[in-house]
Amino acid sequence: MMKKFMYTMGLGVTMMMSACTDWLTVQPETSMTAETLFQTDNGVKYGLNGAYLLASQTVYGPSGYFGGNSIVENMANTYLYAINTDGYNWANHTYEQTDSQKTVNGYTFQYPYKIIANLNSLLKEMAPNRDEITPEVYSMVRGEAFALRACCHFDLLRTYGPVPSKVEAGKKYLPYVRVNDAGNYEYHTFDQFMEYVQADLDSAEFLLEKYDPVLTTNISYTESSYSTWSYRKSRMNYYGVLGLQARVALWLGDKEEALRYAQLVKEAKDSQESWAQLQFKLTTPSDDVNSFYTTDLSHYSEHICGVKCETFDFSSSAWARATLSNEPDFGKVLYGENYKDDLRYQHFWRTGSGTWYAPDGSILPEYNVRSITINKYSQFLANSTNSCKDNFPIMRLPEIYFIIMECGTLEEANTLYQEYCAARNIEYVALTESDRQERIILESIREYVGEGQNFFTYKRNNVKRMIGAVTDCSDNQYIVPIPEAEYLDVK
Repeated sequence: MMKKFMYTMGLGVTMMMSACTDWLTVQPETSMTAETLFQTDNGVKYGLNGAYLLASQTVYGPSGYFGGNSIVENMANTYLYAINTDGYNWANHTYEQTDSQKTVNGYTFQYPYKIIANLNSLLKEMAPNRDEITPEVYSMVRGEAFALRACCHFDLLRTYGPVPSKVEAGKKYLPYVRVNDAGNYEYHTFDQFMEYVQADLDSAEFLLEKYDPVLTTNISYTESSYSTWSYRKSRMNYYGVLGLQARVALWLGDKEEALRYAQLVKEAKDSQESWAQLQFKLTTPSDDVNSFYTTDLSHYSEHICGVKCETFDFSSSAWARATLSNEPDFGKVLYGENYKDDLRYQHFWRTGSGTWYAPDGSILPEYNVRSITINKYSQFLANSTNSCKDNFPIMRLPEIYFIIMECGTLEEANTLYQEYCAARNIEYVALTESDRQERIILESIREYVGEGQNFFTYKRNNVKRMIGAVTDCSDNQYIVPIPEAEYLDVK
């Protein structure tokens, strides 16, 4: 049974941790109860916005626990850390040696369930008020809530659950919390947990298909606060749900279903038949106009769904100091001999002055010239005048390409790979049946830096030696230990 969480809910609907030592009980203490708040169109929208806000500040986003500068990102072994530091131990999967096992990992486990508790309250309390809420708002809010609940749960499983090819039958891994309860929560088997994920995504797909404006207009036209349902790339929109369906199916090894959903996203167009446009497009060298203020470094044209991070300031964040791993030549290790021509290297990383250290902590004089740091979110700045949308992607179009390349025919894979190579300004060499899986993994790692996805890419494929790593990663090391506090009764 899962230990209890205690949450309180304020007027902002985002739940804050109380002083209770147990973890997963939902007992709202409000001046405006959920029953009262979730009786109107504006009330349920307000509740959903609160869940997104909490998600952007704690779980997804450049500083989130599943995205950006997180332990999940560190575990992909992409960044340089001095030996025996916390980051070094996370990167090498020696979790028991990390100082943050009881703190950062605790929040990584805790915050998704806080968002889930918000969503559960919203879903429960709005249901009896269906007649007071307009059908469009009812379907849209519930659809997004189901999708975000599935997304949070799935990322918990991808972190704390097993390598999908190494699932132990009958073993219970994590709870899938669908109803807030004052009691302890039961842990579920992998199969049961994933059934709940898929059920929530199916519900979201059904509900959003009725009213989501992305089905009648191009998603770019929602980029206005005047739109009824604005900034759909910053929400769990209909195509984001289809993309998550593809991601989940691939994790389960259902390549046929993953391919079907990925193709729906790849070919998605607006409904204006006379000038129908694709909903999402790859960023290409022609989109790079060599200006920090207009070049889209986060490749917003590729964002399928995500969260707004308007309060995040890159310049004062840990990202400004996150150095590319291992050695000055790691750009070559990761992107190949022609790495300087690669659009991903040009947009996602930047060089600057800095100091490089040997594993024993001593300064290496020959490395005391240039450093390579993350650049993907450098346009996320307070009071910025650049054209950045401040959107952190939960899913981008390249992942859809990679799913089709992995699950489709070899001919289909190479057609898309040729498109992808042109967009990234890299040489196209045809995939073969013997090498396509390995090469797709490599392109994924090059693409997802800074998004919290690379550890999951390695884990799904049970990769033994990550790029740039000096040690192997075992099946057990891919399972992040559930925080100690989950099992302790602290009086």
